Amino acid sequence: MAVSSNYLRSITKLFEDGRVKTYPKNQLINYQGDPLTHIHMLRQGYVKSYTILDSGDTRTIMILGPGDIFPLAFSASLDWDNYTLRYFYQTLCDTEIISLTSDVLRQSIEGDADMMHAYMDYLSSSNQAIMGQLEVMKNKKAIDKVTMLLPYLVDKAGKRVRPGVYELQLKLSHQEMADLSGVTRETMTTLVKELEKKGIVNQSKNHWVISTKKLESIAETG
Repeated sequence: MAVSSNYLRSITKLFEDGRVKTYPKNQLINYQGDPLTHIHMLRQGYVKSYTILDSGDTRTIMILGPGDIFPLAFSASLDWDNYTLRYFYQTLCDTEIISLTSDVLRQSIEGDADMMHAYMDYLSSSNQAIMGQLEVMKNKKAIDKVTMLLPYLVDKAGKRVRPGVYELQLKLSHQEMADLSGVTRETMTTLVKELEKKGIVNQSKNHWVISTKKLESIAETG
């Protein structure tokens, strides 16, 4: 989700007594099925949440960036005692988080109406983001899956370099892009070459520049 300044101030206040932790790239922070003991706010870096299908394939559900909180606890009642995590959470780069025990966070939320409002807004936005990712994966055409993914990545990790052009502040491999869009790595590599020819993406060494202006023109004519 895109993080508003008001939201960020509220969440930062909520985690002001938390413990700062650092993790290297590719470190698993939480495992699917674990009990909900701590909740974290991303201070620096990026984390992916993913699941493993019965086939053994990995499906990345969403990418979390600075200001995001995780694990995503979809329990509006805040009854977290018997809650187990739905996804794995793994760092995509060197990452710094602020961590609170779930009990402390729950007490803070329940004792402050503004904090409760901020948390529930975040929960709703996260749910919408996941639904959006599922819509990406439901597309039958691989090219549509990828072109729908690109605006999400720009929103999550893009830095404007000039009008209509954004540089992702996150290195992503073709495999990670494939996991996010629900296609094979081989298909992703082929589609990236096609998008490069159209001037929509410029990619080398996992470094991505995306032209949203050209992407929008393709969508309008498609």
